[in-house]
Amino acid sequence: MSIDNEKIEYYERKYERNPVEEAIKSISNKWTLHILRDLFMGRTRFNEFKENRESLDNKALSRCLKNMENNGLIVKRIINDDPTFTEYELTKKGRSLNKVFYELLLFALNDDENNTYYTPNAKKELKEFYEEILDIQ
Repeated sequence: MSIDNEKIEYYERKYERNPVEEAIKSISNKWTLHILRDLFMGRTRFNEFKENRESLDNKALSRCLKNMENNGLIVKRIINDDPTFTEYELTKKGRSLNKVFYELLLFALNDDENNTYYTPNAKKELKEFYEEILDIQ
């Protein structure tokens, strides 16, 4: 499929901000997708996001969570007025990334054409698991 260059230039001039680029910016931090996946899986606490991620230090995680808050992907909840007991949850905007995550999963599984990493049964199992946690109908 080929799109006319004039049409591309028209839309680039008309819309100063590219919506796809803006969406990518909001999730392109090194840890954002990992944390979003954790949240979809039910993890909500700071230390849960750090589990099995030795290279993720407190400062980087705090910065990432703050950016995610600023981008409207998550909200921070302090439980019982105790700042040491903080949980994070996806906003409606954050939850709307469920289909993006599912498409990334399908992309990865389809890319493994020779079943090098996943057996056909594992692919089926992973699809079902992600359909459940991502609430894909």
